[in-house]
Amino acid sequence: MGCSSAGLSHALEAFHDGRLPEAAAELRALEGAIASNDEGERARYALYRGLVELGLGNARVAEHWLARARRADARDPHCFDARDHGALLSAWRSLGHLPGEAGTSG
Repeated sequence: MGCSSAGLSHALEAFHDGRLPEAAAELRALEGAIASNDEGERARYALYRGLVELGLGNARVAEHWLARARRADARDPHCFDARDHGALLSAWRSLGHLPGEAGTSG
């Protein structure tokens, strides 16, 4: 894993603790560094960035990141564990999309 793995872990901890503004700040700070990580780590970043943005009410930004996570999931059905896959599908539905829809950013 790349240099942002520790930062991603901290951001995910903040997300799971319900500290969404903190998680968002940490994820946004990692955006440039995540590009050097492997595809799985980038997909996980996209998923949680989308979930955090959705939780903060930023639907347009959330859709962008969740569409990236959906594309990664479509390329590799084992990209996410069951919990993360369920979160992705749930978030996508909460944006008003059916599971097969690409969305405006996808």
